[in-house]
Amino acid sequence: MAGVLAVACLAALAAGVAGSGPAPQSDVRTTKADRPELGTLPVVAEHRYRIAAKIRPLLLFWVGKDDVGGARIRWRKGDGGARGYDALIGSDPARAPRKINRWGFILEEAGPAGARIVGIMKSSDEQTLDEATSRVAAEAKGSVVFKMIESAVSRTEAVSKVTVSTVPRDYSYRELDALVDVLTKETTPPKIQKTPVPPGGRTGLLSAIIELLQDGVQTVKRTGKAPGRKGLGYVYYAKQYDLTRVSSNIERNATYGGVVYPSLLKSDFQVRARAESWSESFTIVCGLDGPLAEIPVFLTYQPRWWFKAEMVLDERQVF
Repeated sequence: MAGVLAVACLAALAAGVAGSGPAPQSDVRTTKADRPELGTLPVVAEHRYRIAAKIRPLLLFWVGKDDVGGARIRWRKGDGGARGYDALIGSDPARAPRKINRWGFILEEAGPAGARIVGIMKSSDEQTLDEATSRVAAEAKGSVVFKMIESAVSRTEAVSKVTVSTVPRDYSYRELDALVDVLTKETTPPKIQKTPVPPGGRTGLLSAIIELLQDGVQTVKRTGKAPGRKGLGYVYYAKQYDLTRVSSNIERNATYGGVVYPSLLKSDFQVRARAESWSESFTIVCGLDGPLAEIPVFLTYQPRWWFKAEMVLDERQVF
């Protein structure tokens, strides 16, 4: 999923499935530094997920492991119609093969005065399995790079700054606050980028996804039929994107993560950067009725031909 994660950080999990290696060291001491607020609106709902990762080294079959990490999605709401969402997704070094550590965080909050986005991710732009394995080896020697993007979004423009920092040790997704303390002390000036917001564009990827899930569920309730194709624009850092619900179908008594759900909506999505041929696809299955209406219970994402990741609802995950 472009711009996040929110699932793009999962791509390098495949390096962990490929072999074995040393575990990162940890000596966490979280302090209260002057840092960007990671959420100012009250949290009104939260759901947690476990992650499975699979690789296909020879194009013949998939090899993978379940429960290699966790994810948390939170819904926020404030006065005056203010709304927000945040997602924290990553591998758990204690559970993942090779003690692999890949994760990302994104926060979107929007109100009458505008919107703000904070994105934090581990650098993971590998295109092949060999590149991913090499990156893991380099990180084991102390070369760990994180990025933090902070954006202020108005109706017409997003002004973003990105901080790139090589940190002294590896940080896991459970050390989000501690890492932000380190990133805010980076002395290299951040890069500033101004990008027009597409007409009618949404705050960000999370907001666009949730709106299309809500639209899909309401369409089923109104018509009894699965919704068709629909797209929304948004901006993230230096690019404009289009999120499109390509297709969808209703599922009855389907099983995900060992749980049978009586009524679900399965939707295929595509993210495309405007003016580029680049695109990525993913699938989300959400509830249609009851307390899980509009809530994702399963997500699958395949950013590379050799790798895919799955998220399944599991409230037992610990953060």
